[in-house]
Amino acid sequence: MRPDPSTNDSGGDGWHHVGEHAYRCESVGIVFIRLGGDLTEDDVAAFFDEFGRLCDTRGLAHVFWLIDIGRLGAVLPGARTRAATTPVRRENKGMVLFNGSFRQRVVVALVDKATSLLQPHSPPLVFFSSEAEARAWIDKRRRELEIRDEP
Repeated sequence: MRPDPSTNDSGGDGWHHVGEHAYRCESVGIVFIRLGGDLTEDDVAAFFDEFGRLCDTRGLAHVFWLIDIGRLGAVLPGARTRAATTPVRRENKGMVLFNGSFRQRVVVALVDKATSLLQPHSPPLVFFSSEAEARAWIDKRRRELEIRDEP
């Protein structure tokens, strides 16, 4: 059964839980996910739902995924399929991952390759060692996009 994050108590700290994973939507247009354990199709669907909700409710043109993959387990087949086939929203300006091992980065990069084959206009996927480096990349990318969007 698919988790319903809208009924999930964030405990006052802004974090919601989907299985072993936690996420929060930041007002600056970031869906911050901390993966913990195996990733299922239902988990991926819940994250995409939250990403869409953030885009739709806040009207942001530039929204980013910020994902801590340090505790990621297996990416199950249904999760890989859902990630590769869910239509990429135009607001999605990048997936920024950090804190992952070589194996974790390879698994995520393979899913990204499948996504880009199925959806040629998918946003960039980048890896960093730390959250600070990942956030710095998002800030830089956001500035570049805003300059490009100016009339």
